[in-house]
Amino acid sequence: MSRLQGKIALVTGAATGSGRAMAQRFAAEGADVVVGDINDDELEVTAELVRGCGRRAPLRHCDVARVDDVRQLVATAVTELGGLDIAVANAGIVESDTDCLRMTEAQWDRTITVNLKGAFFTLQAAAQQMIQQGRGGRLIATASILAEWGSPLGPAYAASKGGLRQVVKSFAMSCGPYRITCNAIAPGFTETPMIRAVMADPARLAYLVDRTPAGRLGQPADMASVAAFLASDDAGFVTGTMLVADGGMTAGLYSAAAYGVTPKATAAG
Repeated sequence: MSRLQGKIALVTGAATGSGRAMAQRFAAEGADVVVGDINDDELEVTAELVRGCGRRAPLRHCDVARVDDVRQLVATAVTELGGLDIAVANAGIVESDTDCLRMTEAQWDRTITVNLKGAFFTLQAAAQQMIQQGRGGRLIATASILAEWGSPLGPAYAASKGGLRQVVKSFAMSCGPYRITCNAIAPGFTETPMIRAVMADPARLAYLVDRTPAGRLGQPADMASVAAFLASDDAGFVTGTMLVADGGMTAGLYSAAAYGVTPKATAAG
């Protein structure tokens, strides 16, 4: 597949997890990819994976909480690769096990700054470059199913992702006349470093898998597949939306397994 042949992309939060998978998938489909993250050691691994697909992979230390870092990441795409066609605002953090009654101002500010402000200015810098080029483009942000749900142990994270959903709609309206689309991906629970604590707890892990009709947690490659679609011409008429990739978790209160419905039972009638 080469839907992105000759395109130039950038991905923030590209050192690990879904960001790494997106960068590698873009490269496999023909794009050169600028990769940015605050984790420099792991970022080099991502760059090598992109280069292993035969594509160029400039890398840059990027803290999305610093707007100048984001702008420099876009500038790297222009100076080293010749422009920008696809931008993924993927970088994010989560405050762990902190509820509304115990959250500190510093925790709130840090989460909102990285997840919402950082994503906003990543999309803005990318959109400004795409408009200047005049050849359209694709803007993508990583939201979460918590953009729909509240969270007793992650209120700032849920608020940041809910806000990001509205940011995506606003960019879609502002950028539509320039043939630039803007969409969000809302992953369900995905096996990335962000949920390491959940994966280490057998009871919590079993609960989440049971709540998911697909019968498993998401994989970074699942999110990369959605990103590749949104980045391609196949999604040229898709903008201002949030595409949920959660294995069906948000489809209902319980999974089919909770009602005793299994593939074997169904087959037996």
